[in-house]
Amino acid sequence: MVGNRLLSYITIPYQKIQILADGDAPAKTIHVPVLKTTLFYKNNKWLFDFDSIVDSGADFCVFPAKMGKAIGLDVYEGENIITNGIGGKETLYFHKVKVEVLIKDEPWTFECRAGFSAKLNTKGIGFLGRDGFFDLFQEVSFSQKVKMFRLKEF
Repeated sequence: MVGNRLLSYITIPYQKIQILADGDAPAKTIHVPVLKTTLFYKNNKWLFDFDSIVDSGADFCVFPAKMGKAIGLDVYEGENIITNGIGGKETLYFHKVKVEVLIKDEPWTFECRAGFSAKLNTKGIGFLGRDGFFDLFQEVSFSQKVKMFRLKEF
């Protein structure tokens, strides 16, 4: 309890996603922490919900560059940062956008400084990272064994 307010926990099951393999290898189904996401910039909205992985290994929220273009960003004019992660070296282009995620069928809207990636264009997924998403909550925790994640509100 904080002050007179009981802290609220939100528990969300992992979702199944398909990972496409290189070459002739078959696709693989995995369970990951995912939230349906929509992006906004000024009066423009990405027309379709897409999956974003809640990723404790992601420093930032990152989305496909094509989605940034579709909502009116001049993506490659944003502040650029060279990152080096599991996908190798890449340049991300940062812009302030409004993000909406569905948590238990309730829309949660927030502004964040998000990176846009040309490499993600073929995957059509986003990443909700520590700077921009995790800092909205007092705690973000994962239970791989039961395939659930939990958000604890401030």
